[in-house]
Amino acid sequence: MDAVLTGALGAITTAPPRLPVAKNKEPLALSTVAINMRAFTQKSGPIFYFQDAVEATLVWDDWAWTTMWMAIWAVVALHPFLLLCAPTAILSIILMRTYAVRYPSGVAVPLNVASSQPASQTIASGGGAAGLATPTPAQSVAHSLSKPTSTAEGAVRDPVVPNPPHEGEIRYYENLRDIQNMMKMVTDIYDLVAPSVGFLNWSSYPRSLLLLQISLVLTAVLFVIGPFVPLRPILLVVGELAFLANHPWVKPAVQGLSRAIDEERKQNPKGLTNRQLKKMEKRNREMMRRLQIWYDEDRLDDQVWERGWRDVEMFENERYISPTAVRSGQTPGWSVHNLQYGERKSFTKAKDGWSASELEVSNFGTEISRQVAMSLEEGWEWVKGDEWRIDWIGEWSDAGVDEEGYVYTNNSWLKPSPYPYGHAGQSISPPPSRLRQASRAASIAGSALSDAGSDSDDSVLSFESDETEKVKKEGKSASASRMAVTRRRRWLKRAVRVQPAA
Repeated sequence: MDAVLTGALGAITTAPPRLPVAKNKEPLALSTVAINMRAFTQKSGPIFYFQDAVEATLVWDDWAWTTMWMAIWAVVALHPFLLLCAPTAILSIILMRTYAVRYPSGVAVPLNVASSQPASQTIASGGGAAGLATPTPAQSVAHSLSKPTSTAEGAVRDPVVPNPPHEGEIRYYENLRDIQNMMKMVTDIYDLVAPSVGFLNWSSYPRSLLLLQISLVLTAVLFVIGPFVPLRPILLVVGELAFLANHPWVKPAVQGLSRAIDEERKQNPKGLTNRQLKKMEKRNREMMRRLQIWYDEDRLDDQVWERGWRDVEMFENERYISPTAVRSGQTPGWSVHNLQYGERKSFTKAKDGWSASELEVSNFGTEISRQVAMSLEEGWEWVKGDEWRIDWIGEWSDAGVDEEGYVYTNNSWLKPSPYPYGHAGQSISPPPSRLRQASRAASIAGSALSDAGSDSDDSVLSFESDETEKVKKEGKSASASRMAVTRRRRWLKRAVRVQPAA
């Protein structure tokens, strides 16, 4: 009994054998190929008509037409449900186009609805203005059904029917030309995609395995974040960029930019100089930090914006002590503990360095929030959850700041600089006035450097490095007035107005 039940279940669950698909196809024959090729050439005109229309729109053959489709895409991208209306809208356009072909509009003349005759005949028969009547909606519909032209006088043409070209006609050869170009396009796409097959056929096991792992992880991630992806803005931007990328002005502009870059590389084969790279890195760093500031401000509670908030500043001051000159109680290098008696405190409320009366500073704790406590004026309180942060941009300093937000000065807290001049690996001349003097001296005495293609900034660096090497060789050290031994940076924390009691 068990064997019978098992066999019955197996018969139910077993799928019937299926024939291979190849057996259902018509066998290869040259006569069939010729017949199908001839028929395809005759009847492929609509395909290439649509292809030409799309290409003409993308390459801006008619700027008004392309602009209209850019506007249509913008509306559809912001309201994707309009794609459901596309089939019926296309059908309506086809019907209106074929109607205009069969029933062309004639000369617009009034209509005498009462006599169901053209108004031109009524006027000619002496009816005059008295013979004219205002048609009702029902009469207008009846007239449009019986005489579909706009004036009932236009010549009715034959309906539009498919009319494939025959062999020997110009349209036939145009279709044959387009088929040739389509085959070339398919071949080019195949040749473009073929090199990537090596990533998919496991010819390299580690490479294909890594690709599989990445695809599985991305699938899981996209499944989770998919509902939160702003598809509408993405569709809008991508679609509009597809139109703009094919604008006739874009390609010459890209080619001109490429030529300019090539010429720059030929004139400066060594690439960007160290100073240019530093400027680029500094600009990128400032941009990323500004984005971080905007992101943090955007995360503030709405009540903070409604009540009004501001940044409260505080300055950290440090002094440099050489490891060979360290005394008791001092720390080698940069430290707040190296500040001298009678000068500014380790943390001050203003950049002048003397407004520390409202700061309570402790010497324990590694976090700035545990070291410094500042009291706010009446009507203000700290934003909850906000901590002291370094001002990385340093707009308060005319000289700029370094990567850690510091501004370096000499023994008297003067001659600010964004780098510690006079130290190892740095120039011994404090900017900016000394840099300009060195630049003028280098431009006069360093003709060999200018012949080598270095700009004024590189001449300054070369001149200063030579001066530094000279000092090292002579066994001299930079004097205190020409060496950065003090520095300071700004800290910020947000304060919000006190909410009035209800």
